[in-house]
Amino acid sequence: MKPLILAAATIAAAAFPSQQFRSGTNIVEIYSTVVDRNGRVVPDLTQDDFQVYDNGKLQKITVFDSGTQPITMALLVDESPSVSEASKRIESAVEEFAKHFLPGDRATIGAFSHLVRLDDVLSDEPAELVPKMFAGRPRFRAGTALWDAIDAGNDALKSETGRRVVLVLTDADDNCSLLEPQDILSLVERDGTMVYAIGVKGNSGLPVRDLRLLTRNSGGYYFELRRDDDLPTTLARVADELHRQYLIGFTPAVLDGRVRELRVETKRAGLTAQARRAFVAEARGRDERRP
Repeated sequence: MKPLILAAATIAAAAFPSQQFRSGTNIVEIYSTVVDRNGRVVPDLTQDDFQVYDNGKLQKITVFDSGTQPITMALLVDESPSVSEASKRIESAVEEFAKHFLPGDRATIGAFSHLVRLDDVLSDEPAELVPKMFAGRPRFRAGTALWDAIDAGNDALKSETGRRVVLVLTDADDNCSLLEPQDILSLVERDGTMVYAIGVKGNSGLPVRDLRLLTRNSGGYYFELRRDDDLPTTLARVADELHRQYLIGFTPAVLDGRVRELRVETKRAGLTAQARRAFVAEARGRDERRP
């Protein structure tokens, strides 16, 4: 897929509705971005433009919302020695990105090297977290625990409903996580968390095969930066995409606790729907978090 291109104007910082969308018990919620052949986000589709398949079987869409929904996000920054050359650039970009949260969005911001530093309390003023996070850098940093960091981000969002996003800025060179990529992929399938990643070239290049697979299967996206790319613009692109996603829901016919293949398509030629590719078909109580 081609890189997403920012629209001419960004979304206005209007207040969200007073409550976040909540669907009924056992509704599978899917957040989908639709792009045209040029990678531009398409914001004006209706429910009739979409088709959803559960293990290859067409499903009846029972929930649809094209309005702006709040985001809950865990943003994690690689602070390992291998990305030290780009550290100032990353810091400035994160400060700028925090300005793109809209009223109603909530986030926590942390960092990782061989250890993960992340407060699991979400803030409705994410910009205030940035200086505290960078000021708390440990004196000794070694290694990159990328998969553990994504796990921590997912865990920080576990009690939230609606759209949950883990965003990481990293060189993807994991060398000391306790968890494996497949462990994280299974967590994402179970919890429905979207993972976005921005690759910043470090000392060892960008070994991103597993990270690309994770972001794609979760309904997120992987952006790879070249040295001359503008990092704040790329982060603004992520914020723009997230605020213009479609919410689609259906009730699965089978609740067997197994991982099931999920596919979202559009009926309009030339458009591509980006969405998570699997879910776990579990019965959910009304007070439990949903996929």
